[in-house]
Amino acid sequence: MPRVLMITARYAPDARIGTRRVLRLCRRLPARGWTPVVLHPDAQAANPTPPPIDDSLRAPPIEAHSVPAFFPSVRLQRLAERLLTDQPAALRVARVLIRDARVGDQFAEWTRAARRAALRLGPFDAVWATGGPFGLFVPAAAVAAALNAPLVLDYRDPWTPGRAPLNHPFGLPRAALRAIERRILARAAGVAFVNADMRARYEAAFGQPAGAHWAVIANGFAPEERPCAPPIVEPRPTLLYAGNCYASRSLVPVLDALAAGFGPGSTGLQLVVHGQIDPPAAAWLAQTPLPGRVHLRPPVSSDEIIRRMQGAAALLLLVGTRHATALTGKLFDYLLAERPILGVGPPGADAAAVIARCGVGTWADHEDRAGLIAALRAVETGLPCAPDAAQIAPFSADAMADATAALLSAAAAGPARPAPR
Repeated sequence: MPRVLMITARYAPDARIGTRRVLRLCRRLPARGWTPVVLHPDAQAANPTPPPIDDSLRAPPIEAHSVPAFFPSVRLQRLAERLLTDQPAALRVARVLIRDARVGDQFAEWTRAARRAALRLGPFDAVWATGGPFGLFVPAAAVAAALNAPLVLDYRDPWTPGRAPLNHPFGLPRAALRAIERRILARAAGVAFVNADMRARYEAAFGQPAGAHWAVIANGFAPEERPCAPPIVEPRPTLLYAGNCYASRSLVPVLDALAAGFGPGSTGLQLVVHGQIDPPAAAWLAQTPLPGRVHLRPPVSSDEIIRRMQGAAALLLLVGTRHATALTGKLFDYLLAERPILGVGPPGADAAAVIARCGVGTWADHEDRAGLIAALRAVETGLPCAPDAAQIAPFSADAMADATAALLSAAAAGPARPAPR
C-alpha cells in the first residue's frame, strides 16, 4: 500500500485548530488505500508557550514521529518575554519584529530536522502538509524534494493573499514572502483548498501551474468523535457558541438582539459562550451588561464541548461579511452534535445555503435586529430542525478522506492533463 508522509504543526493531544483535520484523515486513509505516517515538530520546542492540551483528542494507531529541533525565533521570543516583562510597550514591539522577520512563522526553522527525520523514515509515495501555520510548507517542500516524492499542500486558510502589509521596515517584505509561496506552489503536484472561494482567490493571485491537481476539500464531521457519555443539558433553553469569536465574526449583533428582545434575566433563553469573545463584543458588554442572559465560560475538552453542544437548544454560528463564501470548520463540528443551528451573518452567505439545504436550522441577517430577535425567540421555544441525511453526507469526514485519497493518488500518478478547450 502506498505511504504518505503527513507533515503537520499540530498533532494530538494539541487542542489548537488544525489537529482534528489531521486526525480524521489519519483514521480514514488506510481504508482508502494509503498508509499515513505523521511527522510533526516537538510542541514544547516549537512554541513560545506550551500549547493547550486536550487528552480527549485521541490519535489513531498509526506511525507518528515528534521531531525536536532548535527554533531560534522561539528562543528569542522567550528571552524577550522574560527580559521585558515589566515593559509591555517594548515587549509588543519585540513580538512584532520577531514575528515579521520569520518566513511565515517559526516552522520554517524546522526544515533541516524535518528533512533528516523524513530521510530516515522514507521512501514515501507522497508528502502531504497542512497549513496554517504556513511556515510549515517550507520544510514540507524541502522534504518532498529530498524524498523525490510529489508534494500535496492542504490550505485551511489563505497564506500571503490574506496577509496584511507590513507597517514597519524591519520584517521580511511581503513580496519576498509571496515569491516563496509561489515557488512552493509551483513545486506542488496537488493542492487542496477548504472552499471554492479560496481556490478562486489563488487562481487569481498565482494561476494554477500546468499539470498540478487542484481540488476543493472541505472539512468534515466525524461521528466517532461523539462521546459515549450523555449530553449535558442546561436547566434553561441554551444557545451555545463553542470557540472564540473574532472581529470578522462578531457577537455584537446577537448581543444587541438579546438586549432589545430579552434584556437581563435568569429565566428563559440564555447565551453561553465557551471561549473568548471578540473585542467589540467585550466593549459592548462592558457598556450594556446582560447578567443572567449571557454567560462567558472558559474552553473545555473536546468530549465535554460535544456533550454540551448535544444538550443545547441550538448552536450559534457566526459568519462575517468578509468570509461570506467560506464554510467555517465550526459548521461541521455543529453537524456532529445533531442539534439545530442558528446562523447569523449576511443573507447570501454560503453557510446559509448549507443550513437550509441540510434542514439543520435557520439563518438570520446580522443587520436585521427584528429578524434576529424572532430567531432567538424560536430558539427559546424550539427551533425547527429536519436533517436531510443525503444532503449532510458530503460534509462528513468520510467525504473529506475520499477526496484527499483521490488527490494523493492523482498527484502520485503524475501531472494532470490539460482541460479540453
